[in-house]
Amino acid sequence: MGNLKRAEKPSPTPKRRGGWNKGRIVGAMQPLDEEQIRAIRRILKAKGMVRELALFEVALSTMLRGGDVLKLRVSDVRDGTGAMRSSCTVRMDKTGKTIAVSLSDAAQAAAQALIKANGLGQADYLFTAAGDPHGEPLSTVSYRRFIKTWCKWIHVDPAAFSTHSLRRTRAAIIYRETGNLRAVQLLLGHSSIEMTQRYLGVEEKHALDIARRYEV
Repeated sequence: MGNLKRAEKPSPTPKRRGGWNKGRIVGAMQPLDEEQIRAIRRILKAKGMVRELALFEVALSTMLRGGDVLKLRVSDVRDGTGAMRSSCTVRMDKTGKTIAVSLSDAAQAAAQALIKANGLGQADYLFTAAGDPHGEPLSTVSYRRFIKTWCKWIHVDPAAFSTHSLRRTRAAIIYRETGNLRAVQLLLGHSSIEMTQRYLGVEEKHALDIARRYEV
């Protein structure tokens, strides 16, 4: 008995370093196209979903990351006189950089309707949990669920879309219409043109377009 060896304990599973998205280009999630935008907008309006419509419009217009959209306060979109802003500056959490973002007419109107419906003050967060208009910002988990639900409504694969889809949508449209990659870089707050190229998949798309023109 004295010669029996004690069973060795299995080695602990090494912990994964970094976040779930380390090494991935999260921006590869698909942007929405114009038809999908119109469909979601139409359903949100028909359902009278004031908060969700404002979130949709503001996210599309500003092209901010999800966390930055959710931290917007009323003072970011409305000045002290009660007039809605057509643009504002936002300090991005991920990079610490401050960028200017624009608010479309649709985003201004939707945000104004939300502010009025919830009786929000200048210091209030714009997007909060239902039933708590003066509380903490809406969670990114809830925001992501909204997008998945919207995708189901318009019969597209929810797995192909995320909060980055709304960030990419207007950027992709601007690049397609103008070809101005530098402008898109500035609007997204990217540190380099190369980052914007990867984010939009510009090089891959260009290569595929060339391939289609040379069939064998």
